[in-house]
Amino acid sequence: MEFTECVKDKLTLTLKSGLLCAVTLMPATVLAQSLETARGEEATSITNSVTVATATTEQPRVNLIPADTASAATLAHQRKITRLSGHIQNRYRVPEHKAQQIVAAAIRSGETHQVDPELILAIIAVESTFKERAVSRVGARGLMQVMPGSHSRKIREIGGSRALFDPATNIHTGSRILASYLDDHSGDLRRALLSYNGSLGTRSSFPEKVLRIYRDLRRATVEG
Repeated sequence: MEFTECVKDKLTLTLKSGLLCAVTLMPATVLAQSLETARGEEATSITNSVTVATATTEQPRVNLIPADTASAATLAHQRKITRLSGHIQNRYRVPEHKAQQIVAAAIRSGETHQVDPELILAIIAVESTFKERAVSRVGARGLMQVMPGSHSRKIREIGGSRALFDPATNIHTGSRILASYLDDHSGDLRRALLSYNGSLGTRSSFPEKVLRIYRDLRRATVEG
């Protein structure tokens, strides 16, 4: 009987110890699970933050000038050079590279001084027949036969009269002079041409010659 009671007491003690261990270990397990859950949520939060930051930082690039518009303008510009230089080559026997150089300079100067490039080329045709080293008996020089003595300030600005033998410089200077005459005569082209030629107040066919070639060049630009 005493042996049975002893065994019973030992079993009761063992059961209590087991229950105490279970109670003691349970919070640690729950804590571990909570920590794992917290770590997962933190990682998810960090990933979401990086995604949002990346999406906010990387803005789409905006093309301010449509490619098709720029291409069309370039194509039209090149087509104009080709048509005008081809006309000059055939009519005045100018080498291809020279014709293209002169036409490109006339277009640039025309844009700068608000003068039709075909008008600039028509003046060149009458004044020098596209000879860049031409010098008249009164001292006019280059493609547009600019008179150094009549435009001394402009000549100083380009570095002297020898610069007038450079095609681009000559065309720039001649176009600038023509634009000033157009302003002086309120856009009257005939009187501006007479002033350019130094024949204002006289009977001169210079304007008619220039205007005839001007019309031919305009047709060449449109028709090819």
